[in-house]
Amino acid sequence: MIIKNKKQTKYDLRSVVNLKKISCSPRKLRLITDLIRTEKVEDSILKLNFIKKKGSILIKKILLSAMANWKNKNFEKDIYNYNFYIEKILVNQGTQLKKIRPAPQGRGVQIRKRYSNIYITIIGKINELWDIK
Repeated sequence: MIIKNKKQTKYDLRSVVNLKKISCSPRKLRLITDLIRTEKVEDSILKLNFIKKKGSILIKKILLSAMANWKNKNFEKDIYNYNFYIEKILVNQGTQLKKIRPAPQGRGVQIRKRYSNIYITIIGKINELWDIK
């Protein structure tokens, strides 16, 4: 299988959001991001509205932030002429907060509070119906 590198054309416009130190473990966030990978942004936001997890609210906010970044970056273009897709979404482990909690018989048990980092790239492809030259 040969994978070709996609070059950015004048019709493909990208926006990137990188959010660090989210107070949700990466394992829980990956369950949600696997559902919306390589989909339209509109469809993924609709899906996230019906998922009852804390991470779905966080990812929805990040997607809306990526759309706002695209709009600010390409302010001369009309947002309604484009279809937006999630090109890449990564969830990596961030820092860990380590505490010691008392346990029976004088022992201590270590508690690890995990944080995660999210990296999202959306791409705007122009609608062929609206392409006026």
